[in-house]
Amino acid sequence: MNGTKYSKEFKADALRLSEREGVKEASEKLGISPRHIYDWRRDERLKRKSPIKTAHPGETLQEANKRLEKEYEELREANHILKKALGFMAGR
Repeated sequence: MNGTKYSKEFKADALRLSEREGVKEASEKLGISPRHIYDWRRDERLKRKSPIKTAHPGETLQEANKRLEKEYEELREANHILKKALGFMAGR
C-alpha cells in the first residue's frame, strides 16, 4: 500500500459507481484496487450498523446463530447420508 489518501467525495463517487457498474468495472475506470472499494463498502456498512445479512428481520444475533447452527447440523447430516449413498453406489 502506498499510503494514498482519497477524499470523501472520491470515495462516495467510487461507491456509487460500483453500485451501478460493479466493483471490478468501477475500480478499472478509477484506476484503483478493487480492495479499496470493498473496504470502503465495509466501512460504510459498519457506520450505518447494517444488520447482519444472515439474520432475518426481527431476529436477534443469538437467534440467528442458533438457527444457523441448526441448519449447519442438518446440512452435515445430509452430506453424511449422501457420502454413504455414493459409497454404496460405487460398490455396486
